[in-house]
Amino acid sequence: MHTFYLSPEKWTEPYVLDQDEAHHLSRVLRMGPGQKVRILDGQGRMGFFLVQNCTRKEVLLEPEQIWTRPEPSRKLHLALGWNKSSRRSWLLEKAVELGAWRVIFWTGQNSQGRMEGFPTDNWHKRLVSAAKQSINPWIPEIVCLRQGIHELITYAGSIPAKMVLWEQEKVQSLLHVYLQNKSPERVVVVGPEGGLTRQELEELNLAGFVSACLGPRVLRWETAALSVLCLDMLLQEHK
Repeated sequence: MHTFYLSPEKWTEPYVLDQDEAHHLSRVLRMGPGQKVRILDGQGRMGFFLVQNCTRKEVLLEPEQIWTRPEPSRKLHLALGWNKSSRRSWLLEKAVELGAWRVIFWTGQNSQGRMEGFPTDNWHKRLVSAAKQSINPWIPEIVCLRQGIHELITYAGSIPAKMVLWEQEKVQSLLHVYLQNKSPERVVVVGPEGGLTRQELEELNLAGFVSACLGPRVLRWETAALSVLCLDMLLQEHK
């Protein structure tokens, strides 16, 4: 069954897909009246609908069954140091597929590029596409912190489990820290491509962030982030 996205504010009679979603249904997939589709809103709500009428610009839907998935009991806040990485949009897709709750971009001392002017519309399209592909009813919220490490520490203040990846950590692996702290909500910090400074690490540690490593190799930014996402998903499945 094909899955489509309908933004939360449009979940009311009459249910209508428009713009890209309508074009994809009617012109790309060539679907027509009487066919059943799955619709999600990215905030837990899903439903089965029948196509009543469709044009290139609008698709009228008849609700058959609508339900809401509760918020996940386990939540990962993935805090990524800002950089110029061309893999940023790709990583956002993986965050949806692997079930991150929020993705936080923060500005570190070694960050490259400015956070202003980022393509939020393009990001949203990537998130929606990944949600439809993976049938994830909860699209992660994107949070942008421009004021450095102190803003990140403030953001994470009420989150019970705090972890930071540090390539020079030789004792504790991230897996070990996860198993030691079984809190259902956690934040994991990944530094920018240039890494964390010693000062940033010390401030994070003083704020309760536990240093951890992913193994003996120095990983690229997107590889480290993807490893966190995969580990978190696997441990959620075997909680």
